[in-house]
Amino acid sequence: MASGFGLRGGISRCYPFYAEFEQCLKQADSRLDCVPQREDYFECLHHKKEHSRIRRIHEQMEINAKAESKKKEGDSGGSEAH
Repeated sequence: MASGFGLRGGISRCYPFYAEFEQCLKQADSRLDCVPQREDYFECLHHKKEHSRIRRIHEQMEINAKAESKKKEGDSGGSEAH
């Protein structure tokens, strides 16, 4: 755990998550009881879930764009009536 101080003074952005995790560890019978708090704290530090979700959104947007371009190519592909 870092000092708990942010770059511009005050508390760091993840300190509230750390404090909640630490409090849980003090009160819990088992470390397994604090898994959700640990996940919240680690997500605040590393943003792995956020980055994963953004990656999936971008992949789906690419798939949708390719499907849309193929659909437009199929619609305009020689079906002109004179």
